[in-house]
Amino acid sequence: MKKALHLLFTLLLSFAIHAEVLACDAPTNLRSQVEQDVPGYGYKYKVTLSWDAVEGADFYSIYFYSANYPEGMWLGDSDGLYYIAGANTESTFQFAVLTHCSDGSSSEQSEKCTVVIEEGATPCLTPSNLQATVEEDVPGFGDKYKVTITWDEVASAEKYQIYLNYDEFVKTTENEYVIGIAFPTTLYIAVASICAEGESPKSPYLMVKIDPCMAPTNLQATVEEDVPGYAYKYKVTLTWDAFDNASSYTVYENGNWRGYSSTTSFELGYNTPTTVFYNVTSSCEDGESDMTDPVHVVIGGNDGPCLAPTNLGATIEKDVPDYSFVYRVTLTWDAVEGAQAYYVYVNGQEFGLSSSNYYIAGSDAETTFTYQVYTVCANGESELSEPCTVVVTDESLEEYANRFEIYPNPANNYLNIDTNENINEVNIYNVVGVMVYSEQNFNGSIDLSNFNNGVYFIRISTDKGDITKRFIKQ
Repeated sequence: MKKALHLLFTLLLSFAIHAEVLACDAPTNLRSQVEQDVPGYGYKYKVTLSWDAVEGADFYSIYFYSANYPEGMWLGDSDGLYYIAGANTESTFQFAVLTHCSDGSSSEQSEKCTVVIEEGATPCLTPSNLQATVEEDVPGFGDKYKVTITWDEVASAEKYQIYLNYDEFVKTTENEYVIGIAFPTTLYIAVASICAEGESPKSPYLMVKIDPCMAPTNLQATVEEDVPGYAYKYKVTLTWDAFDNASSYTVYENGNWRGYSSTTSFELGYNTPTTVFYNVTSSCEDGESDMTDPVHVVIGGNDGPCLAPTNLGATIEKDVPDYSFVYRVTLTWDAVEGAQAYYVYVNGQEFGLSSSNYYIAGSDAETTFTYQVYTVCANGESELSEPCTVVVTDESLEEYANRFEIYPNPANNYLNIDTNENINEVNIYNVVGVMVYSEQNFNGSIDLSNFNNGVYFIRISTDKGDITKRFIKQ
């Protein structure tokens, strides 16, 4: 890509189909931060787009506007309050954000925010790694709850501005601050740096729940098979460490209620192999706690390694009726046994989630991108797959094949392939489909001196797809 803001100038994915009812608010306080030559980052400029949280938001969609894209392009989705892009050239663009709420509704797009990427930028950086710890009944501390917030120091910062529940709260010269709270509540905390050149964008807000009803800890599961006298083939026993203030516990299976327990254990029975995840909450006098982190369990199945998808490919269609983009790109891969979901990465950035072995993308312009996929299994995640490059163009594969000429045909001792296109691999098959030749680092010519006379098929693997041609050895 000649100008790369990851996919700022190229790819549109069609995963965001938004509800018509606008029941939630658009984000506010859009801002950006541009950093140059960040160690370990793959682009010259690192651009962090951020905004304030919207109550009831499930996730956000980010849109990009420029002179080349005055109508806007969808960049991607975020379940946080920021989106990171990269660029290698100076430019100016705008972005806007749309909220998707947990009730299924969507907001209008926010007001646009202008981003200027220029050489020599030395911004006042936003503090990173914002964290909070909550302690209760600390001896000698004046309030019931002691909240200590910390963040990584910013070298150019003279002070830090702390925001509490979306309002300015206090300034401090240290990268640590203690807040006293008298009663259970929920806090939203953010921090900005104050430098000689001005104030940085705020960090994403950190939600801190100060609530005596806490989730249990150390959730574990054991699986037994064919237990004598047990009514089911598989017996799953969940255990956890008690929370002192809990009167009971609620067990959830795959996000759905399964039952209550007055102790720190719970039994479940199954007759067929499956993969599930469990969460548990505490029930206290003043309500229910958050869920524990999930524990994933393979019941009667293969608990071997979670494998990465293979055989990645893509099909490209143009002007599909009732489709909202010019090109519809269907990314595919072979299904992995035991897979619960797949995460799709485009040009090295997480782009979407699929429960099937395909993902549909949309684009209004010709482009080239590379995608990878990793598998999510009940017992963990795989490595990223091998990359697959996709070329979105008006030219069909049949037309593209005309760019590859094989000669002479019929051939004697050598067969040549003449093209200016990239060749990834060359395979030759005889008439019964047996591979008789394979080469990845192709040099333009194939030695046929050891081939028997007859008809062969040559398959040329390219960035756009596989091209098959027929030739005769005589």
